[in-house]
Amino acid sequence: MINNTVNINFFEKLDKSTLKEIQDISMIKDYKKNDMLFCEKEKLKYIYFIMQGVVSIYKPNRTNDGKKVLFILGNGEILNETILDNQPSAVSCEFLTDGKVMIAKKDEFEKIMQRNFNLCQTIILSLISREKRMIHQIKNSLHTVTVDRQLAFKLWKLAKDFGTLTEKGLEINFDLSITYLAEILGNKRETISRQLKILTSKSLVEISKKRFIVKNLDGLYNYYKFKE
Repeated sequence: MINNTVNINFFEKLDKSTLKEIQDISMIKDYKKNDMLFCEKEKLKYIYFIMQGVVSIYKPNRTNDGKKVLFILGNGEILNETILDNQPSAVSCEFLTDGKVMIAKKDEFEKIMQRNFNLCQTIILSLISREKRMIHQIKNSLHTVTVDRQLAFKLWKLAKDFGTLTEKGLEINFDLSITYLAEILGNKRETISRQLKILTSKSLVEISKKRFIVKNLDGLYNYYKFKE
């Protein structure tokens, strides 16, 4: 278990005694694609760390049964540090692939935090990182950034974070529909479909079934950064 804990990026700066304490209050559980880890308004008693797989953190949209995807997270990340405020979850979490999660008892985890400044600092840094990502997402969603450029950046980021190198390029290693891309970008499916045709026509992206392949990573970023 300690070896598995060490492999979680979140814990990389913690000493062995702290890791052992966290191990003692934790368990590991497997999940399947489309499983819900937790839901909006749920009162959570555990803190979750993803060891394998990809999850979506999203805000359900009650008006059209859709969702606004806030983050797509992968190996080594904490999923719900905000529950330390003792409020119900403001978001839902769904698996996009099969996965494995380390689950720690919240109350016991807080007791370890009280004795360990490094663990507190790690939590704070995680929150800061998540806030910066949110600010960047808001910046990209402004009207000054066209939808095709928003799409180019999101596919570039997903390929960097979750890309597997193939003969054709970097394949984003989970199924990704145009509908889900629209939910990530907060736009209509028809709009995303039209903008995607622009990127595919420039040989920047290829779609094979539900898998996206970024054929030119630098070209995709340059399209986002420099396209007039």
